[in-house]
Amino acid sequence: MKIDIPTLFVSLGTSPAIVPEAFLYPEVRFQAVRVLTTAKPEVSLIQDFFSKLYPNVQLTISRVKGFTELESEADHFLFEEILYRWIIHSGTSISNRWFCLSGGFKTMSAAVQKAAGLFGSAGTFHVLAPSDLPVPGQPERRRAASSIPEVLDAHDKGKLQWIRLGAQSGWPQLRDLKTEKFQLDHNWDGIVDWLSAPDYSLREYVASVESRAQAISQSWDSLGDLPFSELATWPESELAWLRQPVDPDSISDQQWIQALPKLELHCHLGGFATHGYGLDQIESAAENPQGLPSRKHIPLPKDWPGPSQPVGLEVYRKLGDNNGSRLLRDPGCLRKQCELLYQHFLDENILYAEVRCSPANYADPNLERSPWTVLCEIRQTFQNCMDAAAKLNDRLAGDLAPCHVNLIIIGTRQSSGDYRAGISRHLALAVTASEHWRDQSGCRVVGVDLAGFEDPTTRAHYFREEFTAVHRCGLALTVHAGENDDAEGIWRAVYDLNSRRLGHALSLAQSPELMVAVADRGIGIEMCPFANLQIRGFNIGQQATAKDKHLGTGDYPLAYYLRRGLKVTVNTDNIGISGATLSENLQLAARLCPELTRLDLLQIQRNALETSFETAIQSRNLVARMHQSVAASMKFR
Repeated sequence: MKIDIPTLFVSLGTSPAIVPEAFLYPEVRFQAVRVLTTAKPEVSLIQDFFSKLYPNVQLTISRVKGFTELESEADHFLFEEILYRWIIHSGTSISNRWFCLSGGFKTMSAAVQKAAGLFGSAGTFHVLAPSDLPVPGQPERRRAASSIPEVLDAHDKGKLQWIRLGAQSGWPQLRDLKTEKFQLDHNWDGIVDWLSAPDYSLREYVASVESRAQAISQSWDSLGDLPFSELATWPESELAWLRQPVDPDSISDQQWIQALPKLELHCHLGGFATHGYGLDQIESAAENPQGLPSRKHIPLPKDWPGPSQPVGLEVYRKLGDNNGSRLLRDPGCLRKQCELLYQHFLDENILYAEVRCSPANYADPNLERSPWTVLCEIRQTFQNCMDAAAKLNDRLAGDLAPCHVNLIIIGTRQSSGDYRAGISRHLALAVTASEHWRDQSGCRVVGVDLAGFEDPTTRAHYFREEFTAVHRCGLALTVHAGENDDAEGIWRAVYDLNSRRLGHALSLAQSPELMVAVADRGIGIEMCPFANLQIRGFNIGQQATAKDKHLGTGDYPLAYYLRRGLKVTVNTDNIGISGATLSENLQLAARLCPELTRLDLLQIQRNALETSFETAIQSRNLVARMHQSVAASMKFR
């Protein structure tokens, strides 16, 4: 029976008087007493004391089955296992638990004291009882009390003393253990309750918690350097491996990166499946095949995805015209595009993704498909994918939840004509969507992106008024800045639009002062190695960026930014156009920055977690999933 009243927990050896002596502790009126002992001691004195003097106190005496004498380490382990289960099955809260450490073998007292610290107590104490009573027939010897009158006489004369060892808050990891996971078998013989357990699993679990805590304490000085605190519990050999540079040509490193849990923050829906079999699948899913535009058959360059010379942004963007807005105006094609992209996230072990889309570009007034209708279709398709993946995960008893997808609405720059109209439409759509879909566990719109070709005529400050409503509604903002424009374009995004993330920011190093400001504000940097290489061109395998090294001309700035505290992330941009997965982008980052370590790749995922547009509550859930998946990836070490 579970009770939650002031309760005394006492271990008992061969001196039963210790139980009433502990009960007389002056600071608490105990309403229940729980005694745990071996198979040996006599307990009639205890029963008589409470039945005659304190009949309203709930007394429970339990014996550890199979434990009579302390003859081996195994005996102690048995007692400890039963003790731990005995405590969590008692039903008493920490505020109602008091532990007496005076009874039993020394190892029993030590186990009780340890348990009080692990599971928590309102008070822990030791009883100092007089041992000056004569031994009949042996006047030279003295003994402790062995009867109820002797206990009461010592108490009345003030000879009982208590050493108060204070309260214990208990370990958070042990406060809410499920009792059904750690069963305690009972066998009542009419006098005492004989206890046994099927295994030593609770003791083993407690030992693992202690081991992890010890590892963290030993790594205390380096905790701030680790992207995930869980890593502090890992063996030093594994941490040493993580601190080594990535070898992108190593099969084991490639497998490790593939298995690594990842986040994707810069991925364009329209840039997926632009060539090959994926594009064929998109077209074959059309609801109105006769209405599809003729495929342009724009091939990828021969040396793609690693061209010897950059192609520039205009050529890069035209490579996506096979799968353009006209194709995705067909509802079947749009759904298939979303479904294939979601499956890609699962294949890449991506736990969280923010997908950018332009619903107005896929709208078709002739088919009565408004931008809102299109956005609802995109959102519902991803939600259906998430739900199906979750059901499959449950059915297969998987350890990790499926990828969560949120949406970012794109507003595209224009340098002439009514250059604000298109942006205004998409921003209004984003504001409406953020008010409409509020369930944090589902797919929803979490931000907006100012994209398109950037130059001095399309910098962020020209669109400041349009983004006011976005900020007031709490939507997050990311801006393509510093991909083609210079540092001034980034400055405008940061100070004129209060952007929380920057797309690419390749020219940020031009302004050391701005770089410090971006780092201090915790603004995320969305880097896309393959797209950056294809559009701008960078040196491969020549960089050795130390903290004080100047970034050389042609050096990819990812590691340079990372060493200066910038929250760098690695993303894909346009998976179909660039022809590269997120894992391949991480491998290319290591080729562009040879000093990049495996720990840096973990830090990049942590940066993505901290700069995502997900809520703080959902981000905490992601941290737990990241810990679990990072550990699983280590099998490829």
